[in-house]
Amino acid sequence: MDALAAIVTLLKPQAVGANIIHGAGRWGVRYPAFGQPSFALVLKGPCWLAADGFSPTILETGDFVLFPAMPGFTLASDPKVKSKSMTPNISDQVEEIFHGDTMTEPSMTLLGGYFVFDPINASLLLDLLPRMLHIRATQPNIGSVATIVELIQREAREKRAGRALVLTRLIEIMLVQALRSVPSELSTTGLLAGLRYPQLAAALRGIHTQTAHPWTLPTLAREAGMSRSSFAERFSRVIGLTPLNYLLQWRIAVAKNMLAHEQKSVAETAFAVGYESASGFSTAFSRETGRSPTEFIRDLPSEV
Repeated sequence: MDALAAIVTLLKPQAVGANIIHGAGRWGVRYPAFGQPSFALVLKGPCWLAADGFSPTILETGDFVLFPAMPGFTLASDPKVKSKSMTPNISDQVEEIFHGDTMTEPSMTLLGGYFVFDPINASLLLDLLPRMLHIRATQPNIGSVATIVELIQREAREKRAGRALVLTRLIEIMLVQALRSVPSELSTTGLLAGLRYPQLAAALRGIHTQTAHPWTLPTLAREAGMSRSSFAERFSRVIGLTPLNYLLQWRIAVAKNMLAHEQKSVAETAFAVGYESASGFSTAFSRETGRSPTEFIRDLPSEV
């Protein structure tokens, strides 16, 4: 397992819903912020997407878009068209939705869907990735993403035995493939940028796959094959966090997952994420989350 796989696995993505959306003639629709991770694959284009906080962009046939947290957005045949306010369709049923002239052959068709992350660490991906990933059809490996998205749509529609498990695995694969395909200009800092540097990727792999190891700045630098000062400077510049702060955040994320889902004691969790004592772990956990491990367990939702 590498850093990217470790993060996606920890987030436990689960598919919830998908729709096929058509547009014909002149049309425009406006959706409020939804907040959940969402994606779209353009099966037939073009159309215009204007998401809050971003410049309007044209989506062509084969383009893929992923939002770690879906903002409000407008989808239209033309950016000058007055948009109609819509309400998100929250359903596990695959539906076909038509916008514009229903008597005209659609000029746009896209497959849109959303999923959910484990709420325990849902903010993790938001802190590590760009807020919008637009992968154009001309990008290498986009074909594999498109194939997986179409499989998600088919599996969601057919509702066969084992559907939930298959959809969960497909969403995991889609995320990894999409993140692999992100153009470098969209991720100049953060985790994806760090993974493009072989030396930083080696250190990240160590952090994510050997979380309990007694990592220090010198040992992480050795893992990367760099001097301590060069490693610290490059890691901080590219990732946006110091190596030890990144290590701390990952350990806390893994600890939250253990406390919530694996019924580990505080002491067991402490040792599993690299702390020599439960008290040292509790101090770090409280400082980062605002709650002690015991309070965190007490406040867990009943459905977790």
